[in-house]
This record gives sequence, structure tokens and C-alpha cells, in this order.
Amino acid sequence: MTNNSILKKITIANNLKHFEIKEIFELGGFEFSSSQIKAFMAGSQNKNYEKLSDEQFEAFLNGFIIYSRGPVDEPTLLPRTIENYIIGLIESGNDGAIDEIRCLIEDAGDEIGTID
Repeated sequence: MTNNSILKKITIANNLKHFEIKEIFELGGFEFSSSQIKAFMAGSQNKNYEKLSDEQFEAFLNGFIIYSRGPVDEPTLLPRTIENYIIGLIESGNDGAIDEIRCLIEDAGDEIGTID
């Protein structure tokens, strides 16, 4: 399996958009244009196909870790994947799930005594 196909599977499994993939690469230390991202995602038979090197793929994986959990030096920030999931629930109008999350936050606040 090539780096490109693994990249494509990860992005599909996590429902990542091209701008998010670009941001993940930037977090890993590489800056690519949108057309380069599309070239990485293209099939090997496509004329625009560009092979993803091991170094570039490693940068994507490192960036994806930071994107998913947040920077190590800022552990109080809500990880983006959780934030994006909650935003998706709000946008889809899933009031039951939002109410459940609200209750969990209130319960956690009661446990630590910081939220009234």
C-alpha cells in the first residue's frame, strides 16, 4: 500500500476536507497548495498524480496527531476533532446529543467544583 493510498483512507475515514488536510500538513511542517493536495489524493492513473514521499507522509501523521489532540503545551484546549464533532451535532440539529454533552459538562464541573 502506498503513502498516497493510506493518506486517502485516513482522510476518508475521518471525513477531512482539503483545507483540513492542508492545515494538517502545515502542522507537520509542510506547506502545500490545494492543487498539490488534490494531486496526492488523485489515483495513480491520473495525469496530475503526485507521489507522497515518506518524509511528507510522516509530516502528515505528526500534524494529524496535533490536529486531533491539540498541541502538547496547551492541554487545556479542546481537541479539534471533538470540537468539530460538537459543531457537526449543532449544525445537524441533534438537540438530544447536545443536551447530553451539556449535562456531562455540568456533572464534570460539579465534580471539580469550578462550574456552578
